[in-house]
Order: sequence, then C-alpha cells, then structure tokens
Amino acid sequence: MNILITAGGTSEKIDDVRHLTNHATGSLGREIATCLQQENVRIHYVYGPKAVLPSKEKIVFHPIHSVKELEATMKDLLTTINFDYVIHSMAVSDYELGSATNEELLAKELANKISDLKPETSEELEAIIKNSLLETSSAPAQKKISSKNEKLILVMKKAPKVISSIKKWQPTTNLIGFKLLVDVPEAELISVAQESIKKNQASYILANDLTTITENAHLGLLVSSTGVKVRFNTKKEIAQGLVDLMITEERRLK
Repeated sequence: MNILITAGGTSEKIDDVRHLTNHATGSLGREIATCLQQENVRIHYVYGPKAVLPSKEKIVFHPIHSVKELEATMKDLLTTINFDYVIHSMAVSDYELGSATNEELLAKELANKISDLKPETSEELEAIIKNSLLETSSAPAQKKISSKNEKLILVMKKAPKVISSIKKWQPTTNLIGFKLLVDVPEAELISVAQESIKKNQASYILANDLTTITENAHLGLLVSSTGVKVRFNTKKEIAQGLVDLMITEERRLK
C-alpha cells in the first residue's frame, strides 16, 4: 500500500523574520506512521516546521511551511502517485497574511478614500471602509516590518482549503480527515465531522476536542457518514485503530 500522511502545523509568513503558527506538534501523525512501519507499506510524510518525526524506515519526507507550500506539495504527490489512503492529520491554518500595516497608514488611507468619495449614507461609508480593507489585504508583504510602529495591524485572508482538493486531485484515494473543535457537545462534534465527510468526500473523519487531549489521553471518535464507528482513548489507540482499519479494508478488497 501507498499511504500519504500529513502532520504538524503550517507557518504563515508575516515578513522575512516573523511567522504566525499554531501549537500542533505532529505527534499523532508520527504515531500513525510508526504503526504503519510495521506493515508492508510505503509512506509519504508531509510535515510542518515544528513537527516531531518518525524514524526514516519506509518513509519519504516532504517538509513544508505555509498552506500554499502544502497545497503545491499535495497536488504534486496526488497527481503523480497513486495512494490507497490519505491521512490528513495536519493542523492547517485557515488564514494567511494579506498585508501588514500600522494605525497611521491605515487611518490615512481610509481618510483619503472617504474624502475623495464623500459618502452620503452610513451604508456608503461602510462600503468604502470594507473595500479599502480588501485592497489593503492585497498589498505586497514587507521584507521586515519596522519595530518602531506602536501598533501592528495584520490583515489576514482566507487560505486555500487543501482537504477540499484531495479527492479532486485523486478521486480514487480513501481520505481520512481530522476535525478538532474546542469544548463542544459530542453531538456537535459528530455533526461537524459528518458535514466534513460530505463536503470533502472523505471516507472517515477522526473527530476530537482539544479539552479532552492531554499528555496521556487523546479521546477521538472515528466518524463515518452513518455515525461513530470507533471510540479511542489515546494516540496509540487512534494510530493502531486506523492502521487496523486500512489493513482490513485492503485485505477485503483483495
């Protein structure tokens, strides 16, 4: 079997020395890869800059930083190699930097626009402000933002949803996605996971809640379109459970 795993988190560039990132360590992805190394598989491992890594046995590594780098790497892999499963456990940023400015520059830009266009209603004023912010988000990033600014204003824009493209790039693969929410009822967690299955054509979603993840515990629900298939209590259980599922499905198809 060929397996593609994503792990860790992405890092979005603010300037050449500063980045925005998240707390994802990739430890669950590493655990899954370690379990898979005991099987007759070949693994391609796409990982973020702070991800912990499994041993090199049977693994081809693909480092990335930003969402755009992830998108380019995944597209290249999925359009050139046939994968039996894609395990997309990476914590991917929902936003990337549009531009960075300060309060003086932003205020001056808004004042000039308002002065030029002379809005007569609050709706017109709102439209001018909104359009100005959208134009600001398309401004080029600076090499290094000055630390003399009293305030730094970051304008973020939506990043590509990589999970939404996986089945477009390779319709025949089996996609196992991951959904992390924070402090929600189990019914909501399951519902959101099933929405993701439908939207992204996934086979399963591993749904988890940040409040139930500790150093020694990791509660996870393997959700299918019909409901909860398996409940897990630790990262090792999740990893072994997913591996057992893939191996069983592979043998059944043979």
